[in-house]
Amino acid sequence: MTTYVGATEAARLLGVTKPTLYAYVSRGVVARRSAADGRTSLYARDELERLAERHQRRPASADPTIDIVIRSGITEIDDRVVRYRGHDIAVLARSRPFEQVAELLWSGELPDGPVAWPVEREPLRRGRALLHAAGDVPPVGALALAVGCFDGDDAPTVARRVLAIVPTLLGGPQRGSTAARLAAAWRRSPGPALVTAVDRALVLLADHELASSTLAVRVACSVGASPSDSLAAGLHTVAGTLHGGASRHVVELLREVERVGEREAVAAVLRSGGRLPGFGHAVYRTADPRLGPLLDAVRAIPDHAGRLGAVDALLAESGRVLGKVPNVDLGLGALLHVGGLPDDAPIFAVARIAGWAAHHAEEATERPARYRGLTRR
Repeated sequence: MTTYVGATEAARLLGVTKPTLYAYVSRGVVARRSAADGRTSLYARDELERLAERHQRRPASADPTIDIVIRSGITEIDDRVVRYRGHDIAVLARSRPFEQVAELLWSGELPDGPVAWPVEREPLRRGRALLHAAGDVPPVGALALAVGCFDGDDAPTVARRVLAIVPTLLGGPQRGSTAARLAAAWRRSPGPALVTAVDRALVLLADHELASSTLAVRVACSVGASPSDSLAAGLHTVAGTLHGGASRHVVELLREVERVGEREAVAAVLRSGGRLPGFGHAVYRTADPRLGPLLDAVRAIPDHAGRLGAVDALLAESGRVLGKVPNVDLGLGALLHVGGLPDDAPIFAVARIAGWAAHHAEEATERPARYRGLTRR
């Protein structure tokens, strides 16, 4: 008979922290099941002991492998909460602007007063020239080009300079908060509720431990890539449809809900064998703690076009036929749809620049070139 243990005991058996345990779950290394209460996570003791034994048997001279433990003090994730430097991000999102939260990620200290990142004219000029020469490039590609306008050895400093000019490169003004300038890049005279929702999304999406794009940044840093080149690596990775593009698929689904109704829209996806975008998560079994604060902000946006109805209908129908909880991609897609923003508005990528810079600075303190895969034949 299989014996199941809780997260604390599972982490002890593996000799890792809880965030690392949850990372193993998200990568499929460790299986997890829910207890009878639907909230508690359980892990099979025999599976954990086999995994721990494999790691103990691995000879010191074995070829290096990508299966390594990365210790990080930036973001902590568990079933119910995400914390940046020990601060609950749901609380941060409702009380602090993106600029303050970015500084928290970089320095470990939460500023008391306003934070302003000045727009530098020369990098802005070069960025505009690059985008003009590149022609019609996707927004995330434009950000990757813009990052190349900066140099420097300190990732947070580069990130500040990049984030200062990004809203203007995307069409926004040069003054105001990051959220206000971004919203104005896509909507003329955006209302305060829309600005608040964009700001909240930036905070909630700023980091999420070792996502694929974050790992790309750390790998680039490990081999000596500059902060700007490392941030570009993150941007090119997040451009993948399986990473930063999920919210765009949510918008497409919401439009189908409006066109054919929620039952047919959801059934069509499931009949095709596809995954319902915006639902399910390897870490969060009961609720994605980032979704509630973001949906609350979206519901506060004046909904003159009646688009919020599609969001509520999709949530209701998915709850009826699907055993997966909605995730933050659903919230970001709802923001784009209800707020009337472009499907490809790169809110996710802009937000994640803050987290990438924090990880670059942390990785710079580690042994260089520590990532290498093992090929099996």
